Amino acid sequence: MIEKLLSNSSYSFNIYALPMFLTTTLIVLLGVYVLLQEKSFITKAFFFSTLSAGIWQFGTGFIYLMKDPALVIWFYKVFVFLGIVAIAPSIYMLTISVLGLFESKKKYIALSYLIALFFYLLDLMTNSLATGVKERFWGPYVTYGILSAPFLLFFSFLMGRSIYLCIKAYQEMKPGISRDQIKLYLISLIIALSAAVDFLSCYLPMDVYPFGYLAILSVIFLQAYAIITYQKASLSEIFNSIEDGIVVTDNEGRITNINTSVERLTSIGAATLSENRLRDLIYTYRNKFENPKQVEEFLQKIQENPNRIVEDDIGLRDPAIQLDIKYSRISDRFGIKTGSVIVLRDITQRKKVEQELREYKEELETRVEQRTQELKKSEEKYKALVSHAQVGIAIHKKGRMIFTNEQFRAMLGYTEEEIMDMEIAQLIHPDEVKLVLKRAWDRYNGKDVIDTYDIQFLKKDGSVLPAIISNVAIDYQGERATLLTVVDTTETKMRRELEIANQELEMFAYSVSHDLRAPLRTIDGFSQALLEDYQDKLDEEGKDYLMRIRAASQRMGLLINSILQLSRLGRSEIRFEEVDLSAMARDITAELRTNDPDRKVEFVIEEDVKGIGDKTLLRAVMENLLGNAWKFTQKQADAKIEFGRTEKEGKTVYFIRDNGVGFDMKYANKLFIPFQRLHSDSEFAGTGVGLTLVQRIVRRHGGDIWVESAVEEGATFYFTLER
Repeated sequence: MIEKLLSNSSYSFNIYALPMFLTTTLIVLLGVYVLLQEKSFITKAFFFSTLSAGIWQFGTGFIYLMKDPALVIWFYKVFVFLGIVAIAPSIYMLTISVLGLFESKKKYIALSYLIALFFYLLDLMTNSLATGVKERFWGPYVTYGILSAPFLLFFSFLMGRSIYLCIKAYQEMKPGISRDQIKLYLISLIIALSAAVDFLSCYLPMDVYPFGYLAILSVIFLQAYAIITYQKASLSEIFNSIEDGIVVTDNEGRITNINTSVERLTSIGAATLSENRLRDLIYTYRNKFENPKQVEEFLQKIQENPNRIVEDDIGLRDPAIQLDIKYSRISDRFGIKTGSVIVLRDITQRKKVEQELREYKEELETRVEQRTQELKKSEEKYKALVSHAQVGIAIHKKGRMIFTNEQFRAMLGYTEEEIMDMEIAQLIHPDEVKLVLKRAWDRYNGKDVIDTYDIQFLKKDGSVLPAIISNVAIDYQGERATLLTVVDTTETKMRRELEIANQELEMFAYSVSHDLRAPLRTIDGFSQALLEDYQDKLDEEGKDYLMRIRAASQRMGLLINSILQLSRLGRSEIRFEEVDLSAMARDITAELRTNDPDRKVEFVIEEDVKGIGDKTLLRAVMENLLGNAWKFTQKQADAKIEFGRTEKEGKTVYFIRDNGVGFDMKYANKLFIPFQRLHSDSEFAGTGVGLTLVQRIVRRHGGDIWVESAVEEGATFYFTLER
């Protein structure tokens, strides 16, 4: 078939083929022309529809020249039917694009092309569509078979669907350019239906020359006109709807086009502006400008830099308005300079705001300058105050020293260069570093911690400086920091009095331990010897006297031991650490049960109760308080002892509670006085020193202790450990 297609002997001249070739040429040229005007989706869809119609018309005209029916059938299937089958989907796609429905309908467009491809392949592989060839007076004409009916239904459905969508859009649109364009496009679709007359000769024995090409030509012309007109109208609408004024000039500087905003902004009529030279108009209306010389300089910049963007702010007197004027050259699609465009933008409000901002800035700068001077004076006073303060003042940030006054440096023996940027941990006694840094970290994170407490600093020479320190979180140079106030307590009256009291207590303790304990041991020893060696020579009354002597001497020994314990407490060094009080309580209660296994007592110990203090001293506190609770519940059948913690005024309060005999609160002030007891020895044994010892330990930890009780309702001892 290829050889026949290329052989001259397969063709003869037929004048009826000329309209087909002419139609093909015109519609394809129209498609190309519209596409060159603007490459949009609509123009591309239009070009594709003209290409499909062109294939159809060209192939039909080419068939009119053929002599061999077999060649006609083959060429029709391969080439002509390709154009015919693509026409309906192409028109449907163009309709969808014109109506702006492509995104919502693109899957239907794809489906229409798939169905068209199906019919094309069916035509290639079978003889059910193009079944034969009849000779008409205008040339060979293909006849259709049974499968042509489904194809014509498909073709008619797409055309009908396109017409329906146009009618619906037309009815919903308001009067205007877009509605007129849809109306024109709808008329073209209705005319396109008349092109179906060409198919009648395929079915009916009619020797009527197919004039469908005229309908196709009319449709393409109408659609091209509608698309181009609509595009121009749309651009005009957009051009005139822009709020900025736009002036277009040719290469001679003559105004060729303006939008409506130019007349509004300049109060110069469109008729006056059009077809006049821009420079002449500026000279004519030079009195409208606030600064005519500035306008002349703007024109000079344009003349010196014709290919660059030139921009300036220019004010008008009438109307009173500020304009941002921007000049730039414009080129056609081939890059040839065709003129220029000037954009006028109303910046009156912006200029007003800028002026207000400048005035506000000037006022603000004046206020800032005044405030700066005030701050300088205040800063000078502050520096003098800090420098000559009799207490140490320092600031540390993230654990490093960033400021110290002379007094602080003198206390520790450092120069300003040596102490600057030093880690605060290097200035604190090793035994207290962990606790102090923990408090600093908690304070930095906003937790409620004690701010004033005793501390031991390390001086440069390695000696210890006892002091009272006060901490407060501040903002320093825009960052979080801690301000320290330090008072040296080395030579205070309180310390001197305490040292004297300690010396006297040590002398008394020494006297007790060496001068009293030996005679007591002698009395107790000889009393025991009398009872053992002369038991048969003593009557009951004599034995009773000796027993009382022994009990009194042993009690005196216990009292001496308690006094020694109190004296040692005042001289002992406290080592602070985190102590698990819950574990300590469980250990002590286990010892109590071991020593008195017959007792049945319920212990309730709260889990994970911890405190900061000296582990050995806190053990003495817990042993005394739990021991008292154990002792004073011995007459209770259902004895119960509790240990836990609670919160009071933001502080952690520890408590030990029992349901023992209790006491009258009017005697509570005697509890912590040495050797004062609320019960006799016959009821409950003891020396009356245990609670005094507890109170002194708690106070050495910076805390307090108190009690709540009632007769036969038990007692609750509360204490804190904040140093």
